[in-house]
Amino acid sequence: MEGATMEVRNVNTIPAVELPGLTHRTLASAAGGITSFEVWQQSLGPGSATPLHRHDCEEVIVFTGGSGIMLHQGVETPCAAGTVLLCRPNELHQIVNTGSDDLTLYGVLAVSPVPVVDADGQAIPLPW
Repeated sequence: MEGATMEVRNVNTIPAVELPGLTHRTLASAAGGITSFEVWQQSLGPGSATPLHRHDCEEVIVFTGGSGIMLHQGVETPCAAGTVLLCRPNELHQIVNTGSDDLTLYGVLAVSPVPVVDADGQAIPLPW
């Protein structure tokens, strides 16, 4: 591709969004020039959880540390470093840290930006 340039970043230079119990970094998205997917890095503190939510796209979640569960279509699935979860579009899910260390993960979502809604279909505005 003539004129195309590769961008190289260090994950620690990407600004983090700090919420109670959650640290989030958007590693790739339409805002940064990647138009067909998003990559997120997240860390959930002990006892914290994402909201119960869904989105109209596929998502792959790769856990890199800690331990917890993913509530997925009403089923609790244990997750820890090495666990890979595949979510289909509009599957209701939630990640819960049940361990004593941070639960760390990467999420790859098949659209950008990612519209997220709660169990009742109400939009959840993302702060990133």
